[in-house]
Amino acid sequence: QSLANGPDILNYIRQTAQDYDVSRHIRYQQRVVRADWNSRAARWTVTIESADTGESRQVSCGFLYCCTGYYRYDEGYTPQFEGQEAFTGPIFHAQRWPEELDYANKRVVVIGSGATAVTLVPELARKTAKTIMLQRSPTYIASLPGRDAMAIRLRKWLPESVVYHLIRWKKVFFQMFTYNLSRRRPERVKAFLLGKVREELGPDYDVDTHFTPRYNPWDERLCAVPDGDMFAAVR
Repeated sequence: QSLANGPDILNYIRQTAQDYDVSRHIRYQQRVVRADWNSRAARWTVTIESADTGESRQVSCGFLYCCTGYYRYDEGYTPQFEGQEAFTGPIFHAQRWPEELDYANKRVVVIGSGATAVTLVPELARKTAKTIMLQRSPTYIASLPGRDAMAIRLRKWLPESVVYHLIRWKKVFFQMFTYNLSRRRPERVKAFLLGKVREELGPDYDVDTHFTPRYNPWDERLCAVPDGDMFAAVR
């Protein structure tokens, strides 16, 4: 697969942690509530609280990596919409997706057009009566083959480990190339991307309004969709 799905990514992380024996060093359900630096000792004192019991403990370390990202993980940002109280259906952030949600034959609105939205819309469109993606401004969306044809061919002749490294470097160089080209020739990359969108949606679709961002490619990240499934949902 060119773009791995969620379960595959999770399995990869679990398998890698198991293969390199890092799982035994991980403590889950722990919340860091305080970190104090001692200049004299040149060490951190970190206060940790158990999410299960509420008990606190302290650990000391020489290096502290704060890899928290920029999202709120307790609850994603959910704005208040005028007239929201009059809406009788469920409203929720994708981060808090209700497991029991039945959206079959329902009318669904997805607010946003980033990576999460373009992943959700094709799946929702399979079952809903109607799916609408509501966006403030468009995002660049590029269709990639769902399966890597080069990898499939190489596997017939080369060991899996060799194929893995070749394909990895191919993807690294491709991203470097497209990024640098976008910086140097943004108008060409923009024309190419929008031309591909028009090929997917046809000459009568208003690509300028719905799929043309106000910024140049890679001013913000591009969204990639496997085999154009997002465009198939729009069609």
